[in-house]
Amino acid sequence: MAEHIGIVIKTESGNFAQVVADRKGACGGCQSTPDGCRSCLTSAKIESREANPVNAEAGDLVKIHLSSTNLLTGAAILYLLPIIGMLMGAFAGILASTAFDLTEIIGSIGGAITGLIVGYTAVITLDRSPSIRRRMMPTITTIVAHNVGIPYVKNASCCG
Repeated sequence: MAEHIGIVIKTESGNFAQVVADRKGACGGCQSTPDGCRSCLTSAKIESREANPVNAEAGDLVKIHLSSTNLLTGAAILYLLPIIGMLMGAFAGILASTAFDLTEIIGSIGGAITGLIVGYTAVITLDRSPSIRRRMMPTITTIVAHNVGIPYVKNASCCG
């Protein structure tokens, strides 16, 4: 069970909110500065969309919860589906190569590429599914303090 503390920066219709929280676990902090990580230039804060069943308002300090099951399921979908698709495609390509009188290498490579594309398409389709997205979304569980203010978040990325 992952729990974080964040500040609501904007509320949205349908009981959702944009929350900013400290980035944790992604960086070892070896080159940290108050503005973020020097090695990849990312911000020390992360902004995300959360379910808001407690009706937190902009500026509220809130506790955010994401169950370990949802975290592991999301990671499995993101990483394993393309790999499984690629392996299944490679094996199917080997079998299909005999039917089309191709070498096994050509069939394997073509099948692996096709399987990888199918795997990534499945990941994108699952990500865009409203029911799955809602089930896997972090949830605001508690309002810790009301109206603490909205922080300034500097947008930066590793890509420049």
